[in-house]
Amino acid sequence: MLCPTCNSLQGVGPLLTEDEVRRLASLPTRNFKNEDIPLPNFVQSAKICYCCNILLKGIAGCLQQHQFQLSQAVKVNFNFLYTTWVGEVKDCDKIITCELNDGSNFSIEFFTLEDDDCPCPDAWDDVPTSMRTSRETNSEEAFEKAGNEVPDGEDPEEWKSYCAASRQASPSFAKLPTRVVNVGRHNGKIQLVEGNGKVDKYLCLSHCWGAQQIITTTRLTLAERMHEIRREDLSKTFTDAIWMTRRFGIHYIWIDSLCIIQDDSADWERESAQMASIYHNAYLTIAATKSSSGDGGLFTKTPDFEVSGTTPEGEDYYLVFREKIDHDLSVDNNSLQFPLMTRAWVYQERMLSPRVLHFGYYELFFECSSDACCECGSIGFLGYTDSIPLPNPRKMYSSALESVTLTRDGNWSNSAWVKRARYFIARMWRSLVMIYTGLRLTIASDQKRKSSYLAGLFEDSLIDDLLWITFSCKRPRLPEWRAPSWSWASIETHINYRDGLVYYDDEVFRETPDERIEFASIEHCGCTPAGLDNFGQVKSASLRVTSQILPVTLLHKPGLDNHQRPKYFVRIGDRHVTPRIWPDYDLSQAGPYQVLSGTEVYCLRMIRQVEDETDMSLILRLVPTESVRMFERIGILQLDPRTAQIDCLQSETRRLVISALDEADVGTVDIM
Repeated sequence: MLCPTCNSLQGVGPLLTEDEVRRLASLPTRNFKNEDIPLPNFVQSAKICYCCNILLKGIAGCLQQHQFQLSQAVKVNFNFLYTTWVGEVKDCDKIITCELNDGSNFSIEFFTLEDDDCPCPDAWDDVPTSMRTSRETNSEEAFEKAGNEVPDGEDPEEWKSYCAASRQASPSFAKLPTRVVNVGRHNGKIQLVEGNGKVDKYLCLSHCWGAQQIITTTRLTLAERMHEIRREDLSKTFTDAIWMTRRFGIHYIWIDSLCIIQDDSADWERESAQMASIYHNAYLTIAATKSSSGDGGLFTKTPDFEVSGTTPEGEDYYLVFREKIDHDLSVDNNSLQFPLMTRAWVYQERMLSPRVLHFGYYELFFECSSDACCECGSIGFLGYTDSIPLPNPRKMYSSALESVTLTRDGNWSNSAWVKRARYFIARMWRSLVMIYTGLRLTIASDQKRKSSYLAGLFEDSLIDDLLWITFSCKRPRLPEWRAPSWSWASIETHINYRDGLVYYDDEVFRETPDERIEFASIEHCGCTPAGLDNFGQVKSASLRVTSQILPVTLLHKPGLDNHQRPKYFVRIGDRHVTPRIWPDYDLSQAGPYQVLSGTEVYCLRMIRQVEDETDMSLILRLVPTESVRMFERIGILQLDPRTAQIDCLQSETRRLVISALDEADVGTVDIM
């Protein structure tokens, strides 16, 4: 009889054959889930069931390694995945979640190893296999594990050779930035030095500053830093980073707070304009991924707990229990174990660096332009198999901008690739914007594109780039002008594009744009940077568009929708047609950007997708000026037959809206 608490580590129901599966209308699940088990009940079950006893030992040992006592667990939850039919390939993770008495959860995973010395009883179903991590991320064992992932025939010490396409990797030696920190490999003296055009290897540090003040360089302290930086003045993260630089046998490291004069706006502007090349030319970027401040340092202990023995039937077993490892490298991963990943500036550093060595909460992991690896071997996928890939924006970015194609004369060319994959590259940019705006900061430059950069948009894909949409219109528009209203940089919230990439595969670049009708034509566009960086802050911008323009009336209906968002509509003439629009910001906030219900606004028709008949228009308001008629973007109207219920449009109503747009007069507008 199977144990009701753990199901004796077996799936629910019999394992089906392929023939049985074909005869079923729907597949049953063999997964076993048992939630909210009071700890005393589980302890009692462990006295009867040897499987529960094994699980109890693993839970207690794992909790103790992380300074918890078993008595602090109030409840335990089992979520054990199993295959349904013979030959099925799926993740069979075995996750135990302990609810602790302080209200927090502690998740544990268990697995066995592929070693012959790590047996697993035949009576147990689908016990996953994995690799153990090092005990500490500053150990030789950790670096050996990371190095073992380098392709055969390559030298693990040569990190530049890790990238599959060596052309993508920066050279071993590069021109040093304006200032770097000399880590004192030979004399132990740490000091800020000027690059002076010298060519050498250097590392970069990617880190969170944190709430507490860390050591910086100012005009007052510059001379002191150039003389010597006292070890006791360094944060733990900086100390660890300098130790790591020495360990790599490199003399220099670039750290933003030390290498940029923080109270010198001219120096900050010059250096920030060079940020892309600083990170791109670095031999390696060290990332303090687990630390939210300078106190966190780079290194962490990563223990696991072994449970082994013999079953009552005489079969040997060997299991490893450890805190569940999170492998999600996407930047919208809000895990508390990856505070660095939530910082938008770090996203730029990560995308631009040819190689990044992450010092994580669970393990050491490494990513470059072509791949990623970790100590446990499961990075990039959900679970222990490769059946469910996780988003990897770093690889997508590299594929878009670093690839080459064969020209007619037999040469490999990046320029030819950029021309051939124009839509893919533009789409990749929009995908990066979607990710980046979720982190709420200005985005890094895309220097491979031979097109004018317009406050976060590009001239050669401007129609598509203008069609950003936000479904989080709870915030007001920024009080200080930062970008034109037609740019996503004018607001501070997460935005979306219809053709944004979520997952990447090697064939996505072959996709072509959906067939569509373009109603709008760009008559003029321009952008003047505020400083030296063409991709930095904006001083002024202009956009002139010709298309059909339909006057409508803005309506604000009381109450919020199911996602606690205000509901805005537009009334078209006297037809009582009121499609929902998606405002760019909270239009009700008092101030210069307030747009009240009843105000006349305008639909500027942009495109219609042929296949799905989605019709998109920008929503503009007239801005009173003394000289010329100027408009400002305040939202977007997206008529999508697939989301009729969300857009509050039935088919007949949608037809009336399209008819009104078809009949609208053509005009030219200037949008500020």
